[in-house]
Amino acid sequence: MSGTSESPHQEPPRILVVDDEATIREILADFLSMEGFAVSTAKDGQGALSELSGSAFDMVLSDLKMPNMGGIELLEAIGRRPPTTVTVIMTGFGTVETAIDAMKRGAYDYIMKPFKMEEVVQIIRRGLEKRRLEAENLRLKEALSLYRVSEAVAASLSLDDVM
Repeated sequence: MSGTSESPHQEPPRILVVDDEATIREILADFLSMEGFAVSTAKDGQGALSELSGSAFDMVLSDLKMPNMGGIELLEAIGRRPPTTVTVIMTGFGTVETAIDAMKRGAYDYIMKPFKMEEVVQIIRRGLEKRRLEAENLRLKEALSLYRVSEAVAASLSLDDVM
């Protein structure tokens, strides 16, 4: 069941995997690439911010505890940017409270380590769907605003003025 439901003309969703453990970065990058995602990696929050400043990502999948800049600081930095990136935090057993705190600070969800790849993909797909629906909702609100403005303009013009 690999591939995405995206049409062939659209770019695959872009995911940034952030973890200080190279093995986890590589496993996630390989698996998510096979699932049809465009994947980049960073070894800590600083590296992630560097990646984010150069490219747009649909989702950031970040470890919670990393040297230099951990997941919470990264989450806060992402939160100061336009809200188009969904963030999922990965954490080891015993730090569930911190993961819940991350969700209160804007993370979409969290994944417990060790994780099953199917679980990761499921959370990613749900997060991307949430992002798609939010973008669609924004477009519909903008279209409705334009419609109301044009309705108001049309109502203010008399038929003689239009002719």
